[in-house]
Amino acid sequence: MNPPQTWSAAKLLTLILTLASASFACNAQQPGHSDLKTVDNPGGGQFVYGSLTNQASKTSAMVYMLRMVHTHFGDKPQVGKFLQSRDGNSLATFFTVNAKTQGGRPVAGLVIISMPAKGDPQAAVLYDDAARFVSTEPSMMKSLTSAWKGSLGGSSSSGQSSGGSQAQSASRQSGSQQLYPATTGDKSAMVKMPQSWQLIRVAGGGLIAEGDRGEMVMMGIIFQNIVNPQNPQAQQFISGPMATRGPKVVCPLTANLFSDYVCAFNQTRRNNGKSQGTFNFVSSAPQGGGQGVGQPVVTMFTVDFHDGAGLRNGSVYTSLLAPFNPRAQTWAMLASMSNIPQKYGSAADPTLKAVVESYTQNAKVIASEGASDLNRIHQQGLANQAQTEAINSRRENSTKAYDSHMQTLKQNDAVNDQHNADIDWQSKINQDYILDRSVIRDTADTVHATTGNSLAEALVKSNPNQLEYVPNQQLVRGADY
Repeated sequence: MNPPQTWSAAKLLTLILTLASASFACNAQQPGHSDLKTVDNPGGGQFVYGSLTNQASKTSAMVYMLRMVHTHFGDKPQVGKFLQSRDGNSLATFFTVNAKTQGGRPVAGLVIISMPAKGDPQAAVLYDDAARFVSTEPSMMKSLTSAWKGSLGGSSSSGQSSGGSQAQSASRQSGSQQLYPATTGDKSAMVKMPQSWQLIRVAGGGLIAEGDRGEMVMMGIIFQNIVNPQNPQAQQFISGPMATRGPKVVCPLTANLFSDYVCAFNQTRRNNGKSQGTFNFVSSAPQGGGQGVGQPVVTMFTVDFHDGAGLRNGSVYTSLLAPFNPRAQTWAMLASMSNIPQKYGSAADPTLKAVVESYTQNAKVIASEGASDLNRIHQQGLANQAQTEAINSRRENSTKAYDSHMQTLKQNDAVNDQHNADIDWQSKINQDYILDRSVIRDTADTVHATTGNSLAEALVKSNPNQLEYVPNQQLVRGADY
């Protein structure tokens, strides 16, 4: 059996080296193999990790862990190629197994063994339903790395000690944690957040960050090219010849901005292979001024993303990006949302609130990248309306006008094709930031690959002379999306 196609040997070896360097930076005492820990990953799947005593080599440790997999699932795992790091200190393999102890469901997983210079072998097993493993593995690897660091008392490079962790815990109980400025991507936005948080994406003035307790912050996010089924011309994108051209977000534009947001947000998650959230309205309050068009609204809500974190408390700021027109062919909205699992706090959690309030945009960067976006959306709405009126007028006049109308439709085919190409491109961008993915390439620009953000970062950092990120503007249709 070969490993999943989304992984190559080189990628896996880089990942192993990254995990090993993060996990074994100190020589703290490890738990015995009888104390291996099993963790339910909030993003899906489970992983087991810990130290193995009485195992003198990587091979014996690997055999031991595969036997544990056999015992746990009641069936012998089918393993792929054994992959070893260049320094010979790490060994890994993918596996599949029919979990007879769990109804015979197909399971896929990954076993990692690492031998530190001193001490016992370190082992980890990550697994999930076979259909989900490729999508949940990055989240499990992230959680495993954090858990491993925690069990080792933190890496030596982090500058933290157990005393620092206790101080951080006390800070959480008394109020907001200490925040530090952070930005990435095109540096069009900045936020202050705790060191334990992760900045997922910064682009076009929008920003996405995640906290170590499951907090989610999505600031200045634009949902655009939303197809409005209330417009007759929009039916070509829903059931016409262009209906099969890439995933779409289809939502009617209503006076209820919260329901509009829930529709667009959930369809975006669905298009990117994530479970949709079950939202419950709590309260709303209109806001004065701000970005966008018309009167923005802040809505308080609860939501369950069915990801194991349970019910969350959250709030969202929403505003349209063009004048309200329920008959528009497409529409767009601006949203800034944050939420936190109820077991950790409310939407007014001090740290979460401080992070949200620290969000700022770099107007100069946004202007240089495309300050015309809002105007383009507005002008497109006017152009659509003018086109509809012109078509109706020509149809009603004469045969000559009808012939002219048909010629106009032919000319519009090229425009529609480009429009759908733009939708495909935007969908690719949306998918990548929601799924925590990046596109990388070799510097000769002969090979492109889409992979998780953490793996992409590790690959580029490990070989910056041969690998680089592909900017969104340089994504290749037919290759990257």
